[in-house]
Amino acid sequence: MPKNLDSYLADRALTRQLYLMRFSAGEQKKVLAVLVDMRAELVAKLRAGDVTDFTRGRLKTLLKQCEAVIDHGYGQIQTTLDFEGLAKVEAEATIKPLAAVGLEASIPTVATMKAVVNGSLIEGAKSADWWAKQSNDLAFKFAAQVRQGVSQGETLMDIVRRVAGSEKLGIPGIFEGARQNAFALVHTSVMQVAADARLATYRANSDIIKGVRQLSTMDGHTTPRCVAYSGAEWDLDGNPINGTTLPFNGGPPRHWGCRSVLTSITKTFKELGIKGLPELPDTGERASDLGPIDRKTTMDQFLKMHDKEWQDKMLGKGKAQLWREGKITLQDLVSGSGRELSLKQLREAI
Repeated sequence: MPKNLDSYLADRALTRQLYLMRFSAGEQKKVLAVLVDMRAELVAKLRAGDVTDFTRGRLKTLLKQCEAVIDHGYGQIQTTLDFEGLAKVEAEATIKPLAAVGLEASIPTVATMKAVVNGSLIEGAKSADWWAKQSNDLAFKFAAQVRQGVSQGETLMDIVRRVAGSEKLGIPGIFEGARQNAFALVHTSVMQVAADARLATYRANSDIIKGVRQLSTMDGHTTPRCVAYSGAEWDLDGNPINGTTLPFNGGPPRHWGCRSVLTSITKTFKELGIKGLPELPDTGERASDLGPIDRKTTMDQFLKMHDKEWQDKMLGKGKAQLWREGKITLQDLVSGSGRELSLKQLREAI
């Protein structure tokens, strides 16, 4: 058994968070493909007729057709995201390190996991509601740009540029904002479902786990909220413990793009009913390949604690080298251009 069990579990939780970020990048790539197809279909509809000569009735009909294209596209996006599969994989990943140190842990029931996915909320709303809002926003902006172009007597090409953008002319178009919003929702949804599955697993194993602790990624992108919450602890009902005064409020992710993670606080030997063994010290440190490290170590520092081979495996040889040279950041490495993971690969990484 490790010198400090909670430190070992925290180390595993941070490693898992890196895999989740790579999985999120892969899901973002799927969403981008749908958005690209959607943009092409909308542009084709605009070019099918000269909108500058449309009567009000024909223009209204066209916009209605385009709204249907957008609605279908966002519906398609949701079908590509397998949150039930993700929740199951994360539950399995949560119990594996417990089993590795000889503690018997169980996965929540199928009904519990389904309830976790169905009840997963992002800032008080379900993922499906956020996708519906993004669909409505894009449809509104599309119609507004087309109507504005027609009213100003612009050419068809000008109107197409308003929608699709032009990199050469420095025109962003409406799809750049749609892409950014979709990527943020994918990332936050993945982290929310994974966090909810992890918490449900902790609660299903209350015989060996008594609480949770937030580990915040401490770097230049960390929000003041997550800085304040770093190291905060609660029992499994969300009540503050061990000097924490901040409310649990569902735990991380606490905001869009949040990278914080919950790790477990295991019961002492005495609480587990095990007699004759000295309690493991709480050193305020975590295990690493290079020995104990401070519990507040950043994700960037955590990567540097591992050898070059491990970094190359996690990030990809070329990008890992650029990261080591300081030419790209960790945030760049886990974006859509990083090493994506499928759900199958995420399961294999347990």
